[in-house]
Amino acid sequence: MDKQKVLDKISKCLRLSASCNPNEAASALRQARSLMKKYHVSDDQIQTLLVEEESAYYGSQFNPPFWALALSDIVSRAFDCRVLIGRRFGQQPEYRFIGMDCSPAIATYTFTVLYRKLEQARAAFMQNNEGQDDELESSRRADVFAQAWLFRVAAKVAAFVLNPVTRRLLKCYIKERYGDTGEFIPEPVVAETADYEDILCGMKAAGEVALYRSMSEQACSVLPVKAAI
Repeated sequence: MDKQKVLDKISKCLRLSASCNPNEAASALRQARSLMKKYHVSDDQIQTLLVEEESAYYGSQFNPPFWALALSDIVSRAFDCRVLIGRRFGQQPEYRFIGMDCSPAIATYTFTVLYRKLEQARAAFMQNNEGQDDELESSRRADVFAQAWLFRVAAKVAAFVLNPVTRRLLKCYIKERYGDTGEFIPEPVVAETADYEDILCGMKAAGEVALYRSMSEQACSVLPVKAAI
C-alpha cells in the first residue's frame, strides 16, 4: 500500500478514536495501532500529518541576496517553521515555509510584508545616495544598509526559539518529503569603517517594525507584523 495512503488511513482511525461511542473509539484506536505496527509507522510520522506548507515568490536572482535569505530565516524561527529555498532558472526564488497548523501561513504573510518593506527601504537608500558611487559600490552600500536593517529586526525576535519537538517533526517531514537538503548560506557583505552612517540608516529604517508570536492556535487571523508599507 502507498505510504501516504497508509498515513491517511491511520490518521482517519485516530480521528475516529475520539468518538463519543466507546466501542467505535476503541475499535478505531486498535486499528490505528495495528496499521502502525504492520507498516512500521512511528508516532512522529503520524504527527507530521499536521505539517503544513506555504510559499512566497520574490526576487529575480537565481541566488537570492544574503538579506533575503537572512530575512526568511528570521521569520521562520519566529513562527516555529523551517524554510526551504527553491531555485529554478527563469523563475523567481521560492521561499517555502514549513510548520505546524497555521504557523506557515503566518510566517509567509510576515515574510511578504517585511520583504516588501526592506526592498522599498533599500531602494530608497540607493536613490538618496544616487550619484555618489559607481553601481557596484552603490549596491554594496545598499546591502550593508539592508544587513543593518535585519540586525535591528532580528534583535526583536531573538527570544523566539523553535520548539524542540516541532524541530524534530519538521526534520522528519522534510527528510521524507524532500530527501536530502543542503544549507544555502551566502556570505554577508563585510562592512567597512566608512559604512558607519549607512549602518545607522539601516537600523533607523527598521525602527517601526515589530513581530508578534500568535498566542494560540486560534490566533491565525491576528496580524503578526506592524510595518508601514
